[in-house]
Amino acid sequence: MDRAWFLVLNGLSVSAPAVGTIAVIVSNYGPVCYAAILAWLWWRGSVAADARRRTLLLAVLAGTLSHLVNYGLNIAVPQPRPFLVLPAHVLVGSPPHDPSFPSDHAAFTSAIAVTLLLARMAGWGAVGLLGAFAIGTSRVIVGVHYPSDIVGGVIVGTMCAALALALERPLDPVLRRLLGIARQWHLA
Repeated sequence: MDRAWFLVLNGLSVSAPAVGTIAVIVSNYGPVCYAAILAWLWWRGSVAADARRRTLLLAVLAGTLSHLVNYGLNIAVPQPRPFLVLPAHVLVGSPPHDPSFPSDHAAFTSAIAVTLLLARMAGWGAVGLLGAFAIGTSRVIVGVHYPSDIVGGVIVGTMCAALALALERPLDPVLRRLLGIARQWHLA
């Protein structure tokens, strides 16, 4: 089923070239948009700035954890990329050759989105989940992931978000110190 869905989604780039072009843009620049939005949310002024900034720090922690977990899973489950074993249309200039499962893009974006969703920024979290879905789908369309890689990435991201949020209280001194340093440097 996974291979069949891959072939259908990846085939969209041939039957609808505009879909392929959009998928390349979303795949390449989607995660960068998450970083830009986090920076914008950090600088955006409001009464609850410290609470919001704590959430943003936890989102960055969740995203970082997702990369560490994925690295371990890439070693434990070395699944080859679909374009290495199937007739695929690879739309990215330099396709990755590390293991396919789970998707780093899906894990990273989901980790940030779920952290925001479950903490103090539910609206941004919901938007982030929609973006994670779009980025994950684009990774299949451009030929570098199976759909199960995306699902695995979302699961990893969700678990990392839950861990980051569970660590909020134990990390309270560190979060306070980081916010204090940011204020000293006029970054908050």
